[in-house]
Order: sequence, then C-alpha cells, then structure tokens
Amino acid sequence: MKKIAYITNHSSFFESHISPIAVSAKAKGFKVKLFCGQGGSKIMEKYAKKTLKKKNIDVSKHKFTASGINFVNEFFIFLNFFNSVKKYRPDIIHAATPKGIIYGGLTSLILKTKCTIIFVSGLGFLFSNKLNFYEKIVKIIYINFSKLLFKKKNLHLIIENKRDLTYYKNRFDLEGRIKLLNGSGVDLNKFKPSNKLKKKIVLMPSRVLKEKGVTEFSKATKILLKKHKDWRFIVLGSLDYGKSSSYTKKELQELKNDGLIFLNYKNNISFYLKKCSIVCLPSYREGFSKTLSEAVACGIPIVTSNIHGCKELVFNGKTGILCEPKNHVSLSNKLDKLITNKNLRNFLSKNGPKIAKKKLDVKIIVNENISLYFKLLKK
Repeated sequence: MKKIAYITNHSSFFESHISPIAVSAKAKGFKVKLFCGQGGSKIMEKYAKKTLKKKNIDVSKHKFTASGINFVNEFFIFLNFFNSVKKYRPDIIHAATPKGIIYGGLTSLILKTKCTIIFVSGLGFLFSNKLNFYEKIVKIIYINFSKLLFKKKNLHLIIENKRDLTYYKNRFDLEGRIKLLNGSGVDLNKFKPSNKLKKKIVLMPSRVLKEKGVTEFSKATKILLKKHKDWRFIVLGSLDYGKSSSYTKKELQELKNDGLIFLNYKNNISFYLKKCSIVCLPSYREGFSKTLSEAVACGIPIVTSNIHGCKELVFNGKTGILCEPKNHVSLSNKLDKLITNKNLRNFLSKNGPKIAKKKLDVKIIVNENISLYFKLLKK
C-alpha cells in the first residue's frame, strides 16, 4: 500500500481544500495521513477535527504555526515533525500553505521521498501585505528555499491562477512539472441553486482579516445603508483568526458601527449562501477563491476585486461584477448596481451553475490530482 503524507499549516485548510482528494485516494488504495500545525482559528479547527474524524482520516498535529518565526523554536519543532513523518515513511508528500510547503518540502529533500506535490493556493500574505522586518526575512527564506526545492526530481507544482503561474515559470525551471487548476473545486451536490425566495442580504463569506477587504466592505456598507435601509450586510467568517492582519476588538466595534453584521464562522455556509441575494469579496489577493466558486455554483451574483484569484470567477461578466481593489467607493457603486437591478441579478444567477458544472466541479480537481499521483509513482 502506497502512503501519502499531506502537510498543511492547519487542519481546517486541509478539510476544506484537500480532503476530497484524500478521501478519493483512500478509495483507490492509498494510505493517507495529515501532518499539520496549530490552527489560526479555534472554531474552524474544532469543526475540521470533527469532519476529518467522520471521513476516517488520520491526523498528526504539531506545534508549528503559520506565523511562527522564532528560528530556534522552529528548529526543534521541525525535528519533532520530521521524525513523525520519517516514521510514517510516505511514498508521496503533498504539501500546501507556506509553512506546510517549507516543512513538507524540506522533509521530502532529506528523506528523498519518491514523489512530491506542492500545492500553491495563492502567494498570499507574504505577497499582499506590508511586511515587518521578520516577515521580510521569512519571505526571502521562502523564495530561496523554493529554488532549492524545485531542483528535486519527480516534483510537481499545482497553481491556482495565471498570475502565480507566470511568477513561478519566470523564476524557476519547472518545464513539464507545473499545472494550473481552477482552485480546489466545489461539491455540486451541496452547492446548488435554491428556489427559495432570496432575502435582501449582501454576504461576505470570509475570515475577518484586513487583506480580505473587510474595511472596504464596511465603508461601502455605510454608504449603501443610507440608500438601501432594508438591506443587510453580513460578514460570515471566523473572528478569532490569529494573524497580524486580524482586527482588534476596538477596530471590530468601529466596523459594526458602520452597519456591518458579523456572524462568526459557520460550517454550513451553503445554508447562508442560498438565502442571500449577492456575495461580495473585495479581497486584495487570492489563489482561486473557494467561497466565490461556491457562490457561482449556487447561482448567487458576485461582486469582487479585479485581481487574480477573484476576477477569474466573474467569467467575463457572466456571473458577477468587478470593482477596483482597495477602493470602497468603487465597491459601493458596483454593489449598488446589483442591488437596484433585479433583472441583472437574475441574469447572472442563471449563468453560474452551468459554468460551475463545466469548470468548478470538485470531481475534476480530484481526478487531476489522483492521476498525478499515479503518474509520478510510475516515473
């Protein structure tokens, strides 16, 4: 029995983005195990733990965190992690998220693992935020480590959008070893159109982080509520995410004063999607937004930033509208356009599910990954 070691920063990312692949791999005869660090959100990790237990996926949790940069501590944490993976003796290492890629990649080099898959779900925080001194050091380490890792034979890179694809192609020799996929896919049995009457709700399904555009959404809400007092503007996502770009309690209260409603993280996001009329994500940078993919599959019109990882989900104006990134006035205007034009919302709603069936079905993503496992093992 061939073994796969999945390595990520935290179990909640694995559960939402990779677990369908792992479940399929088990059905194909692979033994799978997740090695992960401490989660950024307690509520998200609690749900992931419960779900992965139901899926019968073995989890080995370690002390590393996504934001940890104390190099002495990281060394000892890595040793413990490395010994755990070494004992498991995987044939394939499938790593995702920055710390997961560093830990998983380094382990694959030392153990000379037969096959390595690196899943880059967007270049993320290190490439979309202002960095402090230590974060700049981490970014330099990440880039230089990538140069070393990508020299490894039988390694394959999976990318989610064209901008990131260009970035890696221009900097590293990955000829024939890099693949572009449309995100992590959507379960179309779960995320599908609903015939129920939509409520006057603009929903932002996202972790409450500054780079997700929560501030811009708040400012746009303040403008729109003056004109559309019967509409509600809701943020659905974890409030406890441990990151330097999280909001303080005082900052959150100011956002609420603008009229935003915060519902915290919910594990049944499809329930909330089917109730709202518009989904909004004014993010600064994404890999390939999973929440927007789910909204498109449900036939919910979207308003999102004109950036890679988001604009791909608009499909040339067939499923939503683009706004200028980091611009609350532009965001307000685009939302206002959809709020006041029900016919446009209906037009965008009809296109989404058809496109999702062709391009966003999780089965497509799962099959691509499973095929890659067999291809690399054959080599």
